[in-house]
Amino acid sequence: MAGAGKTASQELARIQQLFRDLGLWEQKRTLDYQGEKYLVYCDAQAFSVYRLVERCHVPPGRPGWPVLLVTAEAIIDESSPPVVKEDEFSSGLTLEDWLHLIETYFR
Repeated sequence: MAGAGKTASQELARIQQLFRDLGLWEQKRTLDYQGEKYLVYCDAQAFSVYRLVERCHVPPGRPGWPVLLVTAEAIIDESSPPVVKEDEFSSGLTLEDWLHLIETYFR
């Protein structure tokens, strides 16, 4: 869901501007969060956060899996708090949390 009444398209435009402002436009960058490594990327089509797997040949990820995807049509958020503690797919961060973390990490 888009925040504060914004459409997915409006959210994507806001995120794209943030990535341009940070000099990260169309650059794949990694960051660490709570001992896990994530790949973040934003271009004209989408913004994505991808959790990287240390041993890339091990399922479920090859080499990882998406936890957040924003396109002009939809926001797909797999990063919300886990239903169970062992849920390795969840980072526990919202879209806004990710944007704050990215801005702090790369500024």
